[in-house]
Amino acid sequence: MITSDAQIKNIDVSNLKGVGPKISSSLNRLKIFSLFDLIFHFPFRYQDRTFISKVSDLTTDSKTVLLCLKVKAVEGFVGSRGKVLKILFADDTGVIEASFFNTYATFVHNFTSGRRVLAYGSIKPDYMTGRPSLVHPEITFLKTDEEIVTEEFLTPIYPSTEGLGQAILRKTIKTALDLIHKAPLPEILPKNLNPYGISLNDAINDVHYPHPQSDHAPLLPQNLTAFERICYEELIAYQLCLLLLKVSNSSHKAALSITFNAELSDNFLKSLSFKPTSAQLRVFNEILDDLKKEVPMARLVHGDVGSGKTLVAIMSALQVIKAGGQCVLLSPTDILARQHFAKCSALLKAFNVNCVLLTASERKSDRLNLLKSISDGSAQFIIGTHAVFQDDVIYKHLALVIIDEQHRFGIEQRVALLNKAPQGTSAHQLVMTATPIPRTLQLALYSDLDVSTIDELPPGRSPIITALIHMTRKDDVIARLNAVCCRGTQAYWVCPHIEEGEDDDIASAKNVYEELSHKLPHLKIGLLHGQMNSKQKNIVMEEFAAGKISILVATTIIEVGVDVPNATIMIINNAERLGLAQLHQLRGRVGRGSAQSYCLLLHNADPENQIAQKRLQIMRTSNDGFKIATEDLALRGPGEIIGTKQAGFDTFKVADVTRDHRLIESARNSALYLKENEIKSAEDLIRRWFPQYLTARDDKNNGHSVSQSS
Repeated sequence: MITSDAQIKNIDVSNLKGVGPKISSSLNRLKIFSLFDLIFHFPFRYQDRTFISKVSDLTTDSKTVLLCLKVKAVEGFVGSRGKVLKILFADDTGVIEASFFNTYATFVHNFTSGRRVLAYGSIKPDYMTGRPSLVHPEITFLKTDEEIVTEEFLTPIYPSTEGLGQAILRKTIKTALDLIHKAPLPEILPKNLNPYGISLNDAINDVHYPHPQSDHAPLLPQNLTAFERICYEELIAYQLCLLLLKVSNSSHKAALSITFNAELSDNFLKSLSFKPTSAQLRVFNEILDDLKKEVPMARLVHGDVGSGKTLVAIMSALQVIKAGGQCVLLSPTDILARQHFAKCSALLKAFNVNCVLLTASERKSDRLNLLKSISDGSAQFIIGTHAVFQDDVIYKHLALVIIDEQHRFGIEQRVALLNKAPQGTSAHQLVMTATPIPRTLQLALYSDLDVSTIDELPPGRSPIITALIHMTRKDDVIARLNAVCCRGTQAYWVCPHIEEGEDDDIASAKNVYEELSHKLPHLKIGLLHGQMNSKQKNIVMEEFAAGKISILVATTIIEVGVDVPNATIMIINNAERLGLAQLHQLRGRVGRGSAQSYCLLLHNADPENQIAQKRLQIMRTSNDGFKIATEDLALRGPGEIIGTKQAGFDTFKVADVTRDHRLIESARNSALYLKENEIKSAEDLIRRWFPQYLTARDDKNNGHSVSQSS
């Protein structure tokens, strides 16, 4: 009998009835490992098979319908290669034609005159007559007098993977729901904090199998009250994590107090070939005010791309290192870590700071030497990826943690790195993001942090000129690119996918690379994507930075931090598929030098898709990251399906802070109430949604409970 969250999290999906090794492996690829994961694997849309439409009621605006029909005539195969089968069907109200693709002989022979069928499919206007027609419908053959029983609920369509069809996935999830129905999840959220009046168990069931709307209009999960109720609970749990993290950071353990060394700061500023902006100096002073205290700093620095956040971090690290502490800089990618290492080493060389690079790609012998230098304190500034907080990395005196592109990391990763401070102390933390964050999202993601804003760009940088170009003019773009690259200009060509996906209009990086290599054989074209190993990626980036590669074709792996001043052209394929924040990040890879830079947004946007059109127009008319971030939040409202999920907002299992931002303030108020009045419920909610935070926090506090640490 299931009686708690812990028990359903411990039931492996491989133990469910009907789930063998093959299905289990496919589920694991979807990050579904336990019964808990399975019940929260929600549909992304539904099919409505709850009522039968009549042919006479259909219009070209109809979406997908269920029809009970009789075969009237097999019209035969049409098309340039004779691969499209046309069949005429009828009910008692009219006649409709259906098109089938890639059929086989046995299937065709089943369509005998007068045979009854259930047809479920999309309605589109016939290209010849303009009348409604069925496009490759699902067919169920019926017996002559067979009674038709329609579904009671909408049919869920789930995110899936190769080898895991919808029928198998639905059956497996239904098995899980039946188990939960017999032994429901505990109801943790108090009734006074549940404005929806729906239990978690009922909400889960309603999202998987909702009733159709009265007018049978299309329905998305995120439009359901039940779905919102689940998101609300998860947001409360996350806010509790942030509240407790702030308490944990500011109590129990002291941080190294750093006395400002004015002479050191002056000498560093004199060593630069440029003058920092007033915004950079203001934020540096805010950080200094924090560092001089024994209460650990917890500060977020955000600013537009190219505003100089890294320089502020290096200036802060120098103060800490010369006061006797170690610093660590955590980067989300190997490429960015190496770039930071090169920059930090160059700027701090004159000050005898020993910078080291630690990533997962180091050779074993090199890694052992690195670990020794970190543990004995000779490594003063450690720059790296996730490798910097692994168990075998022991710091001598970690005093400052710098996390770049914080939205790429979860709470537990932040805590794991802070735990590396010496026993009985806590490290200062400085987190940075080049995504300007509207106030609502600050509250949602970083309410445990004080916020500093760099709202000024270095002088001498011209605004990037952005143009919208339809994909039909791609050859014109290639011709123009050829002309400028032959004069020494470098360019990025970014594609949303590595290989062709379900939508064949999304150009893949590999295909574009092959196309450009064929059309521009005299130019060196590079290819960069996440499936390459670290060595391959580093070679490509080094060649691009050295000017040996004219055009770098890449996935969005280069979205963050990549800095090649000579690259002045950014081309983004299928720009309509990306969110505003991501488009702005990609655009920010150019315009790093003094030369005029350009961003070309190649798109296939439907003129009737107002959101996509507005997003592209905002990019064309504005270079202001703060304005763009605000517009992005407004556009990504409930009901919109974004082609590419906003990077960094995948901390949640169900909630999405951009979609659910209107729930955040209420969720935070509920979290405050629980923290002050119902500690047990608070801890149970965190354990349900973010158990990794409790594990990391307990490691830091040696097993102290929420009540002890708050």
